[in-house]
Formats: sequence, C-alpha cells, structure tokens
Amino acid sequence: MDQWAAQIVDFIARSQGWAGPLVALMAFAESMAVVGVIVPFTAMIVASGALLASGALDPWIILPWGIFGAIVGDAVSYWLGRWLGHRVHGIWPFSKDPGLLARGHRFFVRWGVLSVCFGRFFGPLRAVVPIVAGMMQMPQARFQFANVASAIVWLPALMLPGAVAGTLLENIIGSGAQAFVYVFAAFVVFPLLVGLVCWLRSRRRG
Repeated sequence: MDQWAAQIVDFIARSQGWAGPLVALMAFAESMAVVGVIVPFTAMIVASGALLASGALDPWIILPWGIFGAIVGDAVSYWLGRWLGHRVHGIWPFSKDPGLLARGHRFFVRWGVLSVCFGRFFGPLRAVVPIVAGMMQMPQARFQFANVASAIVWLPALMLPGAVAGTLLENIIGSGAQAFVYVFAAFVVFPLLVGLVCWLRSRRRG
C-alpha cells in the first residue's frame, strides 16, 4: 500500500496536467462512503501538500480541484443514504462491522448539522457521517451548506502538514511556499474568521 501511494504521488508530481483531477479523485474517494473506509487516501493527500509548498504544483489549481472532489464525495454518500435508507446496514463493510454505522449515528445525533463539519476531520467518521445524514433524512440545504463549508477548510488543512514538511526541505521563502501560505489564508483562515464572527453574533442574539 505504501509503495502504491508513493507511485501515485510521484505520478502527480510528474504529470501536472493530471494533478488536479487526481487530487479531486483522492478527496472524493476519501470522503465517499465504503471507499473511504476501505482505502484511506489521507497519506497521499498530505504528501501532495509538499508538492504545493515546493512549487511543483500550483495551489490555486490543486486546492479547488481537491475541495470539489471532497464536496462531491460527501454529496454522493448523502444521496446513497437517502436512497438506501436502513438497507445501508446490509452493505459491506457495514454488514461486517455494524459499529461503524453505530458510531456515525451517535455522532450525528449528538452534533446534528455540525457532525457533517466535524466528522470530516475524524478518520472513519468522514466516510460514515454523510451516509448517516442521508439515512436520517437531514434536509439537503443544511447538509450541503455544512458539506461545502467543511470541504473548504478540510482539504487545505489536510495538505498543510505535507507543505510544512516540504518547506523544511526547501527554502522557506520560495515562491511555492509563499503561494501556499496565500491560498491557505484564503481557503482556511478567512472562512474560519467569518464563521467565528457569525457564531459569536448568533450567541449574542441568543
């Protein structure tokens, strides 16, 4: 598995024309129910972050592709949950490990719409919470808002460790590192600040 992952990352580095769609595909698979449980693509996405920091890839191209893939992966999982309902319990690997859905259900019941945002950052929950949200008939507008907002933060945050590792091997003031900092600020820091302000205003009104 490690060798396979290394080959994919190497191909991304050498094939810039395919880099965006490949990162989107990895983010889609990582977010997709069943697929994300079986084959975790997290390590490959993190490793791709080093290519952004080194300047081998353009973050203004790669990050939107990856965010798009993550959004579509969660959306497809959600619609599978709505379509299949409780028949999801009979689908492998959930039929083999019912605890996966049980943990996702408990998380969803506790956090509601926020579970879609938080679940994206916690391993197996990332591939389970969206399908549970569909099974529980969460309104689509609420789900898609949480889906898009969390994807905008998750993908750059996932690539950040790889970018940090990459800058340790490259000149920290290189153009690639600078570009990644700008994109990270645009996709992560700014949305987080806006979200914090909105949350504080809602708390004040409440």
